Amino acid sequence: MTTNLSESVNSMFKNTRHLSVSSLVEETYFKTTQLFANRGRQTLAMINSGSLYSEVVFDAMNSSQQESNTHIVNEFDRHNHTFIIIEIQSPLETPRPPRRFRVMLQSQKCDCGEYQAKHLQCSQIMVACKFVNVDPMIYVPILFTLQHILHIYDNSFGLLPHKSMWQEYEGDQWGPDPRRKRTTKGLPVSTHIPIEMDKDENERPSRKKCGLC
Repeated sequence: MTTNLSESVNSMFKNTRHLSVSSLVEETYFKTTQLFANRGRQTLAMINSGSLYSEVVFDAMNSSQQESNTHIVNEFDRHNHTFIIIEIQSPLETPRPPRRFRVMLQSQKCDCGEYQAKHLQCSQIMVACKFVNVDPMIYVPILFTLQHILHIYDNSFGLLPHKSMWQEYEGDQWGPDPRRKRTTKGLPVSTHIPIEMDKDENERPSRKKCGLC
């Protein structure tokens, strides 16, 4: 897998991915508890400072506000708040024909699809709200409020007792298959293709050498 999520997980387990499965499970558990504790502490600090939404919302709105400066609004229905937004090309972009998007504020839809996917105001929604003097914050879902985010990170994790306090396991016992045991002498030959993540962060790129070297 080469998705962003899998690459993030691989980077988190770079130092433990060669260990046993039990070590990976333990590392996952402790990293998750640490993440929830830190994010919960940060969210509570933002609430105490008087913030209502996370910084992600304001960053997305500021970016959309800057992009909306080059849009032209054509109103089609003032009662249902439907518009055709013409996106003017920036002089720094590659020449292309102007794009048109339908915006329906009451049904919270835009032809660009960004608002339906991220649930944050795109530049077309922002310029339409500005045209009819409507606060764009009313279209931000409650999921982005800090109170809702704090409720997510309030989940607590149980403490793991020492191994001496664990109960005896009476289920099935699993072990390696003796028929697949390696009987040859010497070190095993790895078929793994090395990638960038296998290199040390402080390792400098080696010089290229010829076949004889």
